[in-house]
Amino acid sequence: MIRLIVNADDLGGGMPRDRGILAAFTRGIVTSASLLANGPSFAQAAHEARTRALPTGVHLNLSEGRSLTGVIDGLTDAAGNFPGKAALRAILLSGQLAREGVQRELLAQIEHVRAAGIAPDHLDTHQHCLLFPMLTDLVAEVAEQSGIRALRLPQPAEFRGEGTGVRDPGADHPPMAATLAEDLALYRRLAPAARQRLSVRRLWTPDGLWGMPLLNRLDEVTLTSTLKDIPPGTWELMTHPGYRVPDDPFGGPEREAELAALTAPAIRRLIAERRIELTSFGACACAC
Repeated sequence: MIRLIVNADDLGGGMPRDRGILAAFTRGIVTSASLLANGPSFAQAAHEARTRALPTGVHLNLSEGRSLTGVIDGLTDAAGNFPGKAALRAILLSGQLAREGVQRELLAQIEHVRAAGIAPDHLDTHQHCLLFPMLTDLVAEVAEQSGIRALRLPQPAEFRGEGTGVRDPGADHPPMAATLAEDLALYRRLAPAARQRLSVRRLWTPDGLWGMPLLNRLDEVTLTSTLKDIPPGTWELMTHPGYRVPDDPFGGPEREAELAALTAPAIRRLIAERRIELTSFGACACAC
C-alpha cells in the first residue's frame, strides 16, 4: 500500500499563495496544509481553511517575520524580528539560544492557530529547522505539551546523493541549484538522528519527505516522475502552489507551475492507476 500526504506549505504567507493552496485542495490532490501563525494573511487563511475543512498543521517559524512573543534573546532583534534562514542556522549550530524563549514562542504559534478555530493535526518547521539537534527535542516537547502527535520528518526520500542508485526525479529539469544541493546534503546528515529522537518519544512521522529536491522545479513532468517512483509506505509530498507575485523571490511562475501540476487530470489518473491512497497527518496518526 502507498499512502501519501500531499502538504502545501506556507498557508498564511500571502493571499496569492493562499489562493493557490486552496485551489490545489479543492480542485487537485493537495490533502493538507501548514499554516504560518505569524504570516501576513494569517486571519483570512485560517478562516478559509476552517470553512473548507482543510486539514491543517502549524508551520512553526523561527526565521521569517516577527515573533508573536516579542524579543527572544539570541534570536530576534530589538523589535522581535526573526533573523532569516542563514542567520537562524548559524545560531542553531552555535548552540547559543534561549531555550525557554523559543519554547514560549513555539507554543504561542500553536495557540494562535487554535484561537483562530483550527485544530492542528501536525507540526512542521519552516526551513526544516526541526532537524538541528538543539531544536529536535524542543519541538518534540512542544508537540507533547500541545497534544499533537504527528510531525513532518524532513528526511529526503528520493535523492540520497551520487552513487546511491536513487535518481532525483527533477534531474536536469532544470538543474538543481547549488544552494539546494548543499541544503539536501545537510538534511541527509541530520535526519537520521532526528528520526531516532522522535521515535523514542513515540511521535508519529511519515516514512520520509518527497519533493525536497524539487523546490521551484515541481511541474507536471517532475510530479509524474515522482509519483511513479514512490514505493510502498506512508509518505509526505511537500508542495508550494500559488499565484505569481511581482517582486517576490518566492512568488514567481514556479508557483503557478506547481498549481497546474497538482490540479492536472493526468496526475489524478496516475494516482488512481498506482492505487495511491491520498491522506492526511491526522488520519494517519489516528490509525496508529
